Amino acid sequence: MDCTYLGHSAFLLETGNVFLLFDYTKGSLELPSLDKPLVVFASHRHGDHFSPEIFGLAKREGRTTFVLSSDIATHHAAGLESVVWLGPYEEAEVENVEIRTLKSTDEGVAFILEVEGKTLYFAGDLNHWHWNGESEAYNRQMEEDYHQELRLLPLTLDVAFVPVDPRLEDAYSLGAKDLLERISVHHLVPMHLWGAYELCSRLARELKEHNLITAVTVLHAEPQTWRIE
Repeated sequence: MDCTYLGHSAFLLETGNVFLLFDYTKGSLELPSLDKPLVVFASHRHGDHFSPEIFGLAKREGRTTFVLSSDIATHHAAGLESVVWLGPYEEAEVENVEIRTLKSTDEGVAFILEVEGKTLYFAGDLNHWHWNGESEAYNRQMEEDYHQELRLLPLTLDVAFVPVDPRLEDAYSLGAKDLLERISVHHLVPMHLWGAYELCSRLARELKEHNLITAVTVLHAEPQTWRIE
């Protein structure tokens, strides 16, 4: 499949049969083919993950289906027929893509997809959010909640899109490390970078030092396209 980074936590995947668009809020978007259906995901209501502007994609030629977290206000999608609302721990099938959700440690859901023989994980804001300014009790509860969700993931993921947030300072990589200590991930794609692209290379080095083996995508610009075998 081809993957295009569109900024922050927005990605477009093109498989053999379908386009998958995640947490797209702004910027140019070109679909190479009009023949394939498009499935548009929004993991939660925060403005850096969801914009009502996505519904303009319903006017494109070809089928478009929106898969939205249940915390997003329903009036945004008024009048649209092809909308699937999902809360935590729910399942659906859209365009032969099997979808199930986890509960975010912030807002909304994370998505686990089975598509054309591959297992994809899009975390949204499901992460080990360890904030240096928060209490020890808060951070301990966040760690427990995150680990609880990780237990529900498949043991092997072909691609995982995971928050790597510079605002967490020295704790920026905790979520990725926690994931890789428990799950075999073939390709890890950092996101939620707020433009701090240097964290991609730093993360790759740290994971290697901890013997956490995975291919880390090094993002450096938007848009950026690469192929995932």
